[in-house]
Amino acid sequence: MENERTVNITNMIKIGGAYASYTIGAGFATGQEVLQFFGSWGNPANFLAVFVSMVMTVYFTVSCYRTGQEKQFGNPSECYAYYCGKYVGYFFDFFCLIIVFGIAIAMFAGCGATINQYFGIPVYIGAILLGVFAGGTVMLGLKKVVNVLGFLGIVIIVYVVVIGIYALARNPVGMAESTARLPEYLSAGKVLRAGVFGIYNPVLSALFYAGLCLIVSIPFLISLGKQTTNQKEALTSGIFSGIFFHAGVLLVLIAILINLDSIIETGGQIPLLSAMQNMIPELSWSFAIILILGIFTTITGYLWLISGRFAEDKSTKSRIITAAVTIAGIFGGAFIPFNQIINILYPFSGLVGCAFLIFIIVKDVKIYSEKKKTSEPQEG
Repeated sequence: MENERTVNITNMIKIGGAYASYTIGAGFATGQEVLQFFGSWGNPANFLAVFVSMVMTVYFTVSCYRTGQEKQFGNPSECYAYYCGKYVGYFFDFFCLIIVFGIAIAMFAGCGATINQYFGIPVYIGAILLGVFAGGTVMLGLKKVVNVLGFLGIVIIVYVVVIGIYALARNPVGMAESTARLPEYLSAGKVLRAGVFGIYNPVLSALFYAGLCLIVSIPFLISLGKQTTNQKEALTSGIFSGIFFHAGVLLVLIAILINLDSIIETGGQIPLLSAMQNMIPELSWSFAIILILGIFTTITGYLWLISGRFAEDKSTKSRIITAAVTIAGIFGGAFIPFNQIINILYPFSGLVGCAFLIFIIVKDVKIYSEKKKTSEPQEG
């Protein structure tokens, strides 16, 4: 019985770190999605949006972890039917696969933009290099290589913490002054704002961001929940995961806002790299390399996910699917600007994620009501 009430702090931290590493992706690590979803609103709406997103993320991480711990699904994708029913669940399962493909294109674009911004190499060359190495890794079945490099997500988080704290300590002009020209940048299209169907609002932006984080990670969240030992640990791990990840979001936001003028002046697609070049130019080269390697590990995992849904690993069919997706990703990433891909794909994906969140809430309410009924004393 004691085991049912205890929490393994080490396991909780490990799960929170795994969630943060998985969710980082090219959009977060480059700072582009943080700028569009949060930074584009100005003070204090941007910080309100981060808080709202954190609250919603904590809710669904707790719910999914507790479901994963309780149900112990053989296949994490079974959670779609559990929350939504067979047919609606099938839609979300299929749609998530499409989103993963779209985000894979964003990662090709992010890699190309990073290489272009720091090394001056054309974007399409960066996209091709990523395609060759990532696609080749998947086709050769070198999964252990990616497992070894998986620690790069944690390294990126460390860099984010360093950049954010340094920006706070440095802060030569103050947050208000550094964002004074934000309306001008928005009207000129130098900063894009996340929205769906022409609707723009900081709270909705926060909900879309939380929805985006959910829709790309649902089976992964269920898998993490299976690693918890009891419901209390699932609860605390979910709370820690949401707060830990958004602490990183907040630090990225601060670093970008304090260096906003410099970021716009450089005209680069990678805001966080521009901030790093402005504040700590001596370390910017290392961040560029770590960022590229981080994108490599993430895109490789996505390619495995897509090909693995239709074929066995290292089979001829798997290699053909991987090659086709890689080529599509190279073309999309080479010719569609990174910030535009994020501006179009990510908010809409977040909207779908919010729809799935509604199903989670409804399911939780039903479970709570049923438990309450069974716990009430029967009359007579």
